[in-house]
Amino acid sequence: MLSRQIPRATKLASSPHLKIAQRFRGLATVSNDPLDQKVEMSNSEKGNYINYKKMKENLDIVRARLNRPLTYAEKILYSHLDDPHGQEIERGKSYLKLRPDRVACQDATAQMAILQFMSAGLPKVATPSTVHCDHLIEAQVGGPKDLARAESINKEVYDFLASACAKYGIGFWRPGSGIIHQIILENYAFPGGLLIGTDSHTPNGGGLGMCAIGVGGADAVDVMANLPWELKAPKVIGVRLTGQLSGWVAPKDVILKVAGILTVKGGTGAIVEYHGPGVDSLSSTGMGTICNMGAEIGATTSVFPFNQSMYDYLAATKRQHIGDYARAYAKDLKEDEGAEYDQLIEINLSELEPHINGPFTPDLATPLSKFKEAVEKNNWPTELKVGLIGSCTNSSYEDMSRSASIARDALNHGVKAKSIYTVTPGSEQIRATIERDGQLQTFEEFGGVVLANACGPCIGQWDRKDVKKGDANSIISSYNRNFTGRNDANPATHAFVASPDIVTAMTIAGDLRFNPMTDKLKAADGTEFQLQPPTGAGLPERGYDPGRDTYQAPPEDGSTVQVQVSPSSDRLQVLSPFEAWNGKDATDIPILIKCQGKTTTDHISMAGPWLKYRGHLDNISNNMLIGAINAENGEANNVANQLTGERGAVPDVARQYKAQGVKWVVIGDWNYGEGSSREHAALEPRHLGGLAIITRSFARIHETNLKKQGLLPLTFENPEDYDKIPFDAKVDLKCTEIAVGKPMTLVVKPKDAAPFEVKLLHTFNEGQIEWFKNGSALNTMAKAARA
Repeated sequence: MLSRQIPRATKLASSPHLKIAQRFRGLATVSNDPLDQKVEMSNSEKGNYINYKKMKENLDIVRARLNRPLTYAEKILYSHLDDPHGQEIERGKSYLKLRPDRVACQDATAQMAILQFMSAGLPKVATPSTVHCDHLIEAQVGGPKDLARAESINKEVYDFLASACAKYGIGFWRPGSGIIHQIILENYAFPGGLLIGTDSHTPNGGGLGMCAIGVGGADAVDVMANLPWELKAPKVIGVRLTGQLSGWVAPKDVILKVAGILTVKGGTGAIVEYHGPGVDSLSSTGMGTICNMGAEIGATTSVFPFNQSMYDYLAATKRQHIGDYARAYAKDLKEDEGAEYDQLIEINLSELEPHINGPFTPDLATPLSKFKEAVEKNNWPTELKVGLIGSCTNSSYEDMSRSASIARDALNHGVKAKSIYTVTPGSEQIRATIERDGQLQTFEEFGGVVLANACGPCIGQWDRKDVKKGDANSIISSYNRNFTGRNDANPATHAFVASPDIVTAMTIAGDLRFNPMTDKLKAADGTEFQLQPPTGAGLPERGYDPGRDTYQAPPEDGSTVQVQVSPSSDRLQVLSPFEAWNGKDATDIPILIKCQGKTTTDHISMAGPWLKYRGHLDNISNNMLIGAINAENGEANNVANQLTGERGAVPDVARQYKAQGVKWVVIGDWNYGEGSSREHAALEPRHLGGLAIITRSFARIHETNLKKQGLLPLTFENPEDYDKIPFDAKVDLKCTEIAVGKPMTLVVKPKDAAPFEVKLLHTFNEGQIEWFKNGSALNTMAKAARA
């Protein structure tokens, strides 16, 4: 391990990192530049190095060009530019071509990403990549049994992923390892790095000063294939923190407050950058929590500057050498003095109070002191049926320790959880450590059910039995997302989001109106008591227990590994290329559905039981838009076939159009595609014959996913035109007008009125227009490879 100080040449002479560097360069000389060290990104990999020297060189080039102070987010992005000399750089406008350090995929999205990579015909990934099995494990009765059941049910998929990872040089984290974002924080995230992940909560890595950005699988394939990754240069929203947290206030309350300020779309097209003296009072995992839930405000990602908390976490996870290396680069692991933000929010942590957000949307933020009033005013079900802690957002050792202290306080008074109480450890390392240190036993004594180290109820993988579908009820979780039906597929469930502390306290009372800061509980002996504020260490005093070894490293040579996909499988399907554009305008095509109101990726391609089909495009396309509300009748999954006049399910009608060779469009409302990064929400309409999705506005990841698959994401130049389009009209879309920065024309042909024109905007650049013309980004890649 390297010294904590910038090492002298004499000390470096015996460093194993120097020996690697000498062997790598074929030199026997010693550099005096501390950035010349060869420090590996991860203890689980060999030969993949952090390159602060290259990052600094890129940054120096950009600094000379821009001649202004830079935010930390800008420093990370610009230090990863493919062409720092020639890249056009303007926040909110330019398309940056970037070279990420890493790629990470969770098992549900990895299937399609790997199937796409296979179709590119490359022997091995060019960028360090990992796959994490966390999404396909359903919560039923408890961790061990649920894991065993998942391993049996999903064996075909797990075997496919394991063999494909071995063949293509990808690290594979087996089922039971934990949730992708927690594994990344524990093993791969490093200050100043750039990571893309095929999950919308990838920004969790910001807790270690990394720009970790959620993308679709097609973006991941580009980077795996050694192509630069394209991102519209984000604006930067600054959040200045002062003061420090105390008592019942947790890091989660910071992002709950920010979500209330910015709303679910207020961060779109921007990176949220936290800074200020209050940052130093937060733990690294607490910063990860804040960055993780930043996905709910539409932000590209969120990031914190490198500080002592991050160094301590790196040391605790056996990566002190990375912390030492980061200290040598520390000047550029924070914002420049005088850096300007496009928007600035100020939060005094000393004045912040706990918040509870929801129901049905993560941005309806209510301070705890006013929550009882909100519950009664809105007639939300007061009985708390279930409290759920953990998930990728809040399953750190600190979260578990603080929650366990509350549970122990209740137990000391002879009281257990009145509501159902579930605990989801974020990783095997967390599970093993809290088992060793006693928190897990406390949860079980409290009446808690410890679930598998996986996503579980957070993404709808929950076989809930305590209420019937359609029954109004309330649950509260420390998760990040609470859209209608998200957790249990019950549209009548009122799901609220809070810190693990508040969730745990609420389950003791079993009532949404309970405020642990002011209200008393009744002990077993009849006396009244008030819960003490939670306590818990940010890091385990005895270090982390790694638990079971669940990592599969790829062999040095995977060329002989066979990846088998059965032609008869209903879980996996080899992809066929989409057809190229015919070069013509589309005329007299129907509107498949005019969506009304919120249309998230959960509405477009549901998770839950559909997750098992994530590797089979045709099968999963049977869930396309079945959750979207039809503006015609206010119903879901009930649309008219304009060719026959008959009614049917959305995917069925789309298949009927496709069988007749008829393209179709979707009309959408504001922030269409909000939510997860799942590219199936773009693949499915492409597979079933869609041409364009026309909306008032798009969520960032979904818009990119649509472009990648050869669809046209278009927005109304005048958002009010959404209201003018009859759901049963046919349209002409003048595709031949597509050009950078130029609007396109939609001719709307109502059944009983004169046609009229509507202008549509897009954000395509020249390269992306080629994706449309060739049929997809993957087709464009294959075409370039043949040239």
